[in-house]
Parts: sequence; structure tokens; C-alpha cells
Amino acid sequence: MKKAKRIILTTLATIGIVLAVLIVTAVVITSLPSVRQKLVERATTMLSEKLGTRVSIEHADIGILKGTVNLYGIEVDDQQKRKMLKVEELSANLRLRALLRKRIVVNEAQINGMNALLTKKTDSTAANYQFIIDAFKKKGVKEKRSKEVKEKKKLTVDVSRVKLNDIHVKYDKYDLLIGKADYQTDKNRQLNATINNLQAAWTAQKKKGPVDNRAFIEEVIVKQQGTSYNAEFERLKFTTDNHKPRKNTNKPKRGFFDLDHLNIMADISMTIDPTVKDTLKAVITRCKATDNMLGMDLRNLKTQLAYTKGTLNLRNTELQQGETRLVIGNAAIKLPNKKTGQRLAYSTGLIKGRVVLKDIARTFAPVLGGFIMPLHLNVSMSGNDSTISFRNIKIINTNKKLQIAANGDISHLKEKERLNIHFNIATMHAQKGIAEQIIKQFKVKKLMMKQLDNLGNLNYKGNLWVLWRKEKFEGVMRTAAGSLNFNFTLDESNKYVTGRASSTNLALGNVMELEKLGVIDASADFKIDISKARTAVIRRQKGGKLPIGTVNAVVNDCSYRNIHLRNLSADIQSDGAVASGEVMKHGRIRDLFFTFSFTDTDEMRKVKITHPGIKFHPLSEKNKQQREERRQQKKLEKEQKKLEKQQKKLEKEQKRQQKQLEKQQQDEDNQPQKKKKKFLIF
Repeated sequence: MKKAKRIILTTLATIGIVLAVLIVTAVVITSLPSVRQKLVERATTMLSEKLGTRVSIEHADIGILKGTVNLYGIEVDDQQKRKMLKVEELSANLRLRALLRKRIVVNEAQINGMNALLTKKTDSTAANYQFIIDAFKKKGVKEKRSKEVKEKKKLTVDVSRVKLNDIHVKYDKYDLLIGKADYQTDKNRQLNATINNLQAAWTAQKKKGPVDNRAFIEEVIVKQQGTSYNAEFERLKFTTDNHKPRKNTNKPKRGFFDLDHLNIMADISMTIDPTVKDTLKAVITRCKATDNMLGMDLRNLKTQLAYTKGTLNLRNTELQQGETRLVIGNAAIKLPNKKTGQRLAYSTGLIKGRVVLKDIARTFAPVLGGFIMPLHLNVSMSGNDSTISFRNIKIINTNKKLQIAANGDISHLKEKERLNIHFNIATMHAQKGIAEQIIKQFKVKKLMMKQLDNLGNLNYKGNLWVLWRKEKFEGVMRTAAGSLNFNFTLDESNKYVTGRASSTNLALGNVMELEKLGVIDASADFKIDISKARTAVIRRQKGGKLPIGTVNAVVNDCSYRNIHLRNLSADIQSDGAVASGEVMKHGRIRDLFFTFSFTDTDEMRKVKITHPGIKFHPLSEKNKQQREERRQQKKLEKEQKKLEKQQKKLEKEQKRQQKQLEKQQQDEDNQPQKKKKKFLIF
């Protein structure tokens, strides 16, 4: 589009010079009405010969004393004999005295009703207006001339004011219409320009077909201040239309974002500085844009930008979309270029601000339509036309009850079947109660909210993926009731949630409000039906508030009434109204089991336990042999214990007898000797 404008301006300037020369010739040579037409015809003949094509002017009015020239019915053909230029009326007011100093000074020029047809089919073919540029191109001279001589003979053209009315320029697939334009310079050579009812139309060819583009600006005001220009674009309207249904037609979960169906209304103020060579600098001081169908509500955009050799640099960017406000310190965008093979690429510094997800709901995700909780965001981005990388993501809510740190990547943006969105959640901390507040932002059926509250503070680490018709989640959730490992998948094609959860220390009794049930070590596989069509039929038949699906659990260890139970299995089936299942205690010879049912997860204490039973396992030959070996082993162990007992008894008896002998010996040693009797003989 920029190249087309440059070509249009160059061509119009060249045509203007031709017309100016023609006007000056008419003013100087003629003052008699009888010879005007002949001289005009002579001038157009000379111009036709120089250009090698037809040039015609119907008639002219020239006022020598007033210095006015009016030309009517100007036509110029291209070399393919197509009408390249047609001007209904061209008028000019000249300063005649300036001609004596070889200056063409136009106080005011006006063009009414102009049509221009410009074409350039391919890069290798010449444009249909190239012959005009070549005809008036300055030719080199062999002899050197002094600077003074050149300046002396140089013819200058000075235009103070130009008015345009009803201008139509067509360049290949581009159509440009100007209702009214006024260009003028003041005494300080400062430019002031106004354009009213500027329209542009073109058709872009895309893989899926043509897309019509339309742009309309009610008023453009440009004022020069020194070396810079202030530009105001009022009531700009830009539309695109591929004449096909929107991408989200019959897809209520999909947002309205569709580049082929835009209807943007905008007002823009900016300052442009063209003084730096090969660089265009601009400052956007105001930009408001809306698209009610798309969901765009850009209340303000401010930025400083510089464009150099295909790279757009932005600094101090501020934008507000609805209630969302973001600040981007710096960003660089490399624009695509087919000639050099340059792909779109971009990177940003730190992006920070306040985000309300509701502001992007209609555009990208209607499910966020009720998410009004403000979040504070820090992130940096980079990518190209196929990928996006998010680094150092930090999200925190106003009261700091929710804190998230993560990184993410999106790949295959242009291939929906291969689209891969991946985020690695390094840490997520959610204080008690905030999870319920977040869930309440969504218009979904809210199940097991009391159990979620019983989990207390949540700390999560894991990954999530968004794939073609599939979302996957996995990680570790640490709670006040214990830790939980999980992975599950939302299958959008078949409308099921499937996955697995496990824990070695989950206080399930506290979570489910079952006082007799303690900490468990268990794992479970589940499959939940999320099809609205299928579940609606079941709900009409049976009602109920429970999820619809199955759970298969294995309990390695648990406590019930302070009794440890191991090696349990539980199979649960829920039809939405009633969840029923069977718990089995596995043994080597027999299994103990019972059935249970419940209708409300918020009142698990009312679980009904029925049909207890016992089931014996039929023994195989191997099991029988093992059992006989165990019996023999037990018999041998029993006999061995009996012998050991007898041996101990014998050893005990021997010790007793030994002690008894030692005691007798000791008693004998301690007994006093008997004294001999003495008799007195007189």
C-alpha cells in the first residue's frame, strides 16, 4: 500500500509539472481569445509528440491581468491507448512577475473531477505511467557547469495552495477516492492539509479465497510544526469481508476473532518525524478503536515507534482494552518481506499491567464472559507467524490469595490440526476460598464445591496442553489434606474426561466429611461423560446432580475406625442420580466385599452399605501344593518348637537339681561338729 501511494504521488507530481508548463506557455504567449484554442492545440500536440501518446484539452480560459488559467477536459492516454488520466477542470492563479525570475509561483491551484488509471501487472513489467517519468527525466550533460550558472538557469515551481475535489485513482487492485482535499503552506513554509471523505478499497487474495478490504476516513488533518507533522484521523472505518460465514458460526465456544470479518471504527492522533534518514519516527498520542461484533473495545493506545529497513521498534506502549490496562516497555517487530524471505518476527520486553479476562471473552473465549476478577500480570513475549513464547509469567490477584509463576509456548498457529499450546506451571499457590471464587466466574455446573473447600490451601506444580480438540492436565497438587498426583484429558471429539489420580497420604475422610475414614494410600482411573446431548437425555430420565461416569480405584492402605485395611478395590458407576459400587477386600483364599450407594457428594455420611459377602477362591494344583508345603512347614515348626520346649524344660530341671545339690552341700558345710561327753570320776 505504501509503494502504491508513493507511485501515485510521483505520477501526480509529474502530471502536475506537465500541466504547469502547459499553463505557463499559454499565459506568456497568448492574450487574444481568437488564438487561444490554436495555441492550446499546438501545445498539446507538442506534448503528445514528446510523450508518444494522445494528450488533449477541450478548451482553456486565460486571464492575463489576473494571472488565472482554467483548463477543461484534459485527457492523457497511456501507450496502450487506454485513458490514463482525465481531469474535468484544472484552474490556477499565478504570479506573473515571478516568471521574469524563472519561477512558477502558484498562489492557488484547484482540480475538480479527476480520474487516473495506473497499472503495473508484475515486478518485471513496466508501469503504464513510466513513459511520463522517462520523458521528463533530466538528462546528463557532458560539460561541467559552475554552480552559479546552474542556479541562474534553474526553473523553480512553488505552489502555495492546492484544492482537490472528487478525485479517483485506481492502481491495479487498489481504488482510492478523495472527496475533498485542501493543501496549503503559510508564510513560514509550514504545511497544513485537510482531506475529507478519503476512501480506499482493494481485494486481498488468500488461500481460502479473496477478501474485500475497505477503508474510509471522514477527515484527515495534517499540520506541520517545525520539522514534524501532527496528524488527526477522525472516524476511520476499516472492514474486511470474504463473503463467507464467520469462523465461529455454529460454534458457540469459539470467539468472534476473524480477520476476514472486521468492522473497526477508530480515531487516531499522532506526530510524525521524517527528519532522520531511512527512518520514520512517530508517536501515537491517542487511538480509540471499537468493533462490537469482534468484541474490541480499545479505549486508548499510546506508543513511540520507529520504522527502519523493515523493522518496527516500539517504546513506552500503553493500551487499554475494556478494563484491561497493559504497559510494554519496548518491543521490536520484523515485518515480512517476500523478496528477502524475511518472516514476521517479534519480541518484547516486560509486559505488565492489570488484566480482566472478560475483556477478551467475546474475541477469543466466550467461556470467560463472567470472569471479572482483576489479575496483575507480568510477562515477556517473542515469536513469529507460527509460534509464540511466553516467559517469566507472573500472575497475582489483588489480595494476593492467588499467585502463579509459569512459562509457555504456542506452535503451529496456522495449522489447527497441529496446534500445540503448552504451559509449564512452576508454582501455583491458591489460599483457601480463592479456588471457589475463580470457579464461580464461569457459567458451568459447580460440583463438589464443599470438598474443594475442605482441601484448604492449594499448591500446584505441573503442565497443561491445548491440542486439536483435546486438553491435557498433569501435575502434583499439595493440599492441607495431603498431596494428589493427577493427569487427565478432555476429549473434545468424543466428549469425555478421562484420567488418573493417586495419593499416598490423602485424608479422604476429612475431605468427604466421613469421620470414620482416615488417611488413604490409593489410586483411581476415571471416565466422565461431558456430552451435553448424552447427559441431557439421562438427566431428563433420572435427574440428579452427580457426574455421569465410572471410577475404578485401588486402595493400598487405609484406616477405618482405627482399623488398617489393605489391598482393597472399588468400582463406582454413576448415572447422575445415583452412584453405586462395590468394595472388595482381596485375600489369598477368600475375598470380603460389600456394595454401597449415595446420591449427594455433599452428604457422604448418608452412604448406604448393603449386601456384605464372602467369596472363596478355587485352589489350583500349584496352590494346593503350596498350601500342603505350608502345612508341613508349620508342622515341622510346631514339632521343632515342642522339642525346643522339652529341651528347655530338661535344662531347667537339671539346673534345679544342681542348685538343690549345691544347697545340701552348703548346709552340710555350715553344720557345727558334735562335742564329746566328759565324765567326772571321783
